[in-house]
Amino acid sequence: MLPALRAVYIGTARDIIQILNNFLTRKPVQKQVVSNVIFGKHIASRNMPLYSENQVRLLLDEFRGLKKYAEKLVFFDRHFGIIPFSFPEFDPKLPFFFQKNKTDALAEIFKKERNNPALTEKKFSFGETFVFSIRPANSNSAVYSNYILSCFLSRTPVCTEWIRQKMMAGNPVEVLLDEANGIINHLEYCLQHEYDKSFRLQCMSVFYKGFYDAFKNRVNGPGKKRKFTELYLYAQGIIYANYISSLKAGFQNSLNPVDFQRPAPLDLSGKLDLLNELGIIDFLKTRYAGMDSLSFENKLAEILCLITGEYAEKKESLLEIMSTMNRHNAGGSAKGSVNGVHSKILRLTTGK
Repeated sequence: MLPALRAVYIGTARDIIQILNNFLTRKPVQKQVVSNVIFGKHIASRNMPLYSENQVRLLLDEFRGLKKYAEKLVFFDRHFGIIPFSFPEFDPKLPFFFQKNKTDALAEIFKKERNNPALTEKKFSFGETFVFSIRPANSNSAVYSNYILSCFLSRTPVCTEWIRQKMMAGNPVEVLLDEANGIINHLEYCLQHEYDKSFRLQCMSVFYKGFYDAFKNRVNGPGKKRKFTELYLYAQGIIYANYISSLKAGFQNSLNPVDFQRPAPLDLSGKLDLLNELGIIDFLKTRYAGMDSLSFENKLAEILCLITGEYAEKKESLLEIMSTMNRHNAGGSAKGSVNGVHSKILRLTTGK
């Protein structure tokens, strides 16, 4: 029963690794979301724009000029939309497994797909029929399915951001993690103890394979053409594994929060020490060494007050600290030897 859903995924790991890499490093994408009486919110299939006969002719010429099958897929998706059905967006409660009306809605999509072999082509009729076909030959089946899988993966929200929003709404990360693990445990129980071969159970099997493959970091891409429903469920399993990994990371962070304490602000002495270490004070002394003592004092104090953010009234305190720094440097450091410019500070603050 439903052999397509029972099939095991085998294929090239290189293709799917690239897909996963794009998925995990992608930028968030804007999705067109509309209301639906069964699924609530769902990812809407793309609305195809209207084309004139002349536009269709030009597009068909461009389409036929593409040499690589992958380029034809991208072209078809960009202009017509490659996924013709509206699938539920990511919901960690997986309602399409546990709510009959939503399971039935997913089954209806599967039936429509199974009974419609023309989903890989787009036809226009203006007296003459124009056909854009991406029906894969045997050699392109894996390319086709991997592209569809990547489309499903790219439509999920960024898990860390989704979790952050849930936490802000009052959902502790440990509660979310317990719920997610509980759902996976329930799926495992169903797969081990139920043998009715129902559509729901077979969907669980495909979802769990995607989850387990991603969890073990050994995802294999589909080796031949798969149905949209299969690829959607497999992608949801991969997404769920990433979701649980994000929850675990968030839970560990909550147990060992990073200390983000702001460093204590420097006092005036500390600020001057830092400026001295950076060579800024020596630069200012050299820059204004040609001034007389009074002008030199005012200029140096003015600039240092601006740099440190101190009020001008702190000038005397500032010069006293500078004098102390110079006396310490005079003990043996060639850099701080009291001669020339440095001696001006001593004379100004001691009255000599």
